[in-house]
Amino acid sequence: MDHRLPATREMAQEFSELFVNRRAYTIQSMRPHPESGRHYYYRPKPQDGGEPVAVTIETVRRHLAGELTIGIYAIRPGPLPRQRRGRIRGRGFY
Repeated sequence: MDHRLPATREMAQEFSELFVNRRAYTIQSMRPHPESGRHYYYRPKPQDGGEPVAVTIETVRRHLAGELTIGIYAIRPGPLPRQRRGRIRGRGFY
């Protein structure tokens, strides 16, 4: 029985707006390391070996659906935009 939850593009977009503050991300390996048995995280790169790939809405949707596990940077590298500052401050988080 498949226990994954449905995840729509709209859900992924909303999640990204709230929690994805940098385009860089890591992905958990699908297979365990043969010696340690651990699943390691790595920065995905294109097959041509170029720069690391930026996180996409489809990647976030697959993460929410349980198809893969990603690691994102939830902390913004700079100050919060003015419109988010007031909303967060009003809830006691700032």
